[in-house]
Amino acid sequence: MNQFNILNSIREAGRISRVEIAARTGQSPASVTNITADMIREGLIREEECGCKPRRGRRRIMLTLDPEAAHVVGVKISAFQISFAVVDFVGGVKSSLTMPIRVSERREETVADFIEDGVRHCVEDARLRMDDISGCGVAISGFVDSASADCLWTPLKKGRTRIRDLVAERLSVDVYLENDANSVTVASQWFGQGKGIDNFLVVTVEHGVGMGIVVDGKLYRGATGIGAEFGHVVLVPDGLPCRCGKRGCIEAYACDGCILRRAKEMFSRRRGPVPDLETLTIEDVTELARAGDPGLRKLFREGGAILGQGIAGLIQIFNPERIIVTGEGVRAGDLVFGPMRKAVKKFLNREQFEATEIVVQEWGDDDWARGAAGFVLSELYKSPLDKIHRAG
Repeated sequence: MNQFNILNSIREAGRISRVEIAARTGQSPASVTNITADMIREGLIREEECGCKPRRGRRRIMLTLDPEAAHVVGVKISAFQISFAVVDFVGGVKSSLTMPIRVSERREETVADFIEDGVRHCVEDARLRMDDISGCGVAISGFVDSASADCLWTPLKKGRTRIRDLVAERLSVDVYLENDANSVTVASQWFGQGKGIDNFLVVTVEHGVGMGIVVDGKLYRGATGIGAEFGHVVLVPDGLPCRCGKRGCIEAYACDGCILRRAKEMFSRRRGPVPDLETLTIEDVTELARAGDPGLRKLFREGGAILGQGIAGLIQIFNPERIIVTGEGVRAGDLVFGPMRKAVKKFLNREQFEATEIVVQEWGDDDWARGAAGFVLSELYKSPLDKIHRAG
């Protein structure tokens, strides 16, 4: 615990002195000196001179994390692709890769083979060896009990999945399975828009809608580890069908997959020239909506309004300092988020509305995989001297 608190203080501050660490953690200066000496010897942290000019005496010695102290791999399994990222000890991406694959149409063993190939390629591309990798995080949508590494349900496969065990057998490293939204939330807490904030929510919009919850600085999963399924809250009784089996879920209106499906249905009923429905993508639909197609704009507007109504409910329940909206779906911009913000304001009173900052975060191609890797880093920080691997 003392190691974790010290590492966490250095991570949050970026650069910090031993005296400041002692004040933040409540540990004695002697304890901080001894533990940081071990960490310097093991290559986890390093000393740097303070850039400021002291009034008298020597310059202060600051401590900072060594990015090369450890490397981990993140893997995100999506409906139509698997993405990978090799990440250093401070969350910097060393290499990344995306492999197109229709996951639901493949046997699990085949998916695990693809993951092994992708991980090994990324590790080599980062000029590392597998012996340098201290862990692998696998992020997947659905109900994941991270404590038992058991995925109870995922829209990508019927029944439970053995993907964690299959990947661990192939890579011979510690493999962590986590809900994809939780992974992105941990990464936001450690390296992104949630850094330094004790109470915030992350809402992810892509092929589905997910959520992560941080309360008092800790990731909240619920009693059995499958909480925060914001996308499957029903807001429209007997509404549109959702892939979870219910009707009227937020996801059935606001996610990329459902907007694309509804767009195809709309075009199939139109007379005159329409796009090729076999090759139509959500990116195509977004561009056509931006170009002014009234029917498509209505789909995005409706999705944004439903999303905003749900977020208003979250604000009333959690009273978070910040809500971070992210994921591939942010490409839609004001098509969705204009109506979303309008709905949030409509369903809250002024005090509630002003208490929470809503941030729409730009999305990068490797953010999902980086989130999975960030979750592994959070596990490494708990016992770094025992878990970090280095090639001999």
